[in-house]
Amino acid sequence: MTKPRFNKIRGTVNSQGGATLLETAIMIPLLLMLAIGLAEVGFLVIDHMAVANAAREGARVGAAAGPYEDANGPDDADTLILRSVEQALCHIENGRATRVLIYLADADGGIADSGKVNTYDAPASGVLNCTTAGSTSFLCGGCPWATGSRDNLPPDLDDIGVLVEFEHNPILGFFPFSGTLNLSDRAVMRIEPDTRG
Repeated sequence: MTKPRFNKIRGTVNSQGGATLLETAIMIPLLLMLAIGLAEVGFLVIDHMAVANAAREGARVGAAAGPYEDANGPDDADTLILRSVEQALCHIENGRATRVLIYLADADGGIADSGKVNTYDAPASGVLNCTTAGSTSFLCGGCPWATGSRDNLPPDLDDIGVLVEFEHNPILGFFPFSGTLNLSDRAVMRIEPDTRG
């Protein structure tokens, strides 16, 4: 233990207390900013995982539904896909879905044919149908790819892609998270073959 030295000019004892107080005053705001930034990144990652899960669920349902059309009601393959996407996005609190694209995918997961892309816009309110039944909240903004034209007969099965676009709103709006962030994720699956003969 070192002894404090006597300051001959002022007649006081020097100590480290002032330096420690200054270091603490500098470090606390920096640590607080780091903690807030980590929390914002955590909420962003949670939302991105939900968007990725919604795209995967939509593609899975689309692969199983194939060219399904309900002649006696409003349900078709796209409605089933959109319901599953809504269920996956239902409990997100920090943003809203903006659009879902259902498309014929190429080998790389991209859009194979611009004429086979169905675009569904989310309601402006951002409120989704979170029930397991009923119609979907998404509205067709252009749907040229008829569900009945999807190929589920071997050997040339179609690959269906589902792209979900989402707006994430930062909770605290702390720099660099000061504005809305646009997220998207996609999933692609091969339509299951019709093996009924």
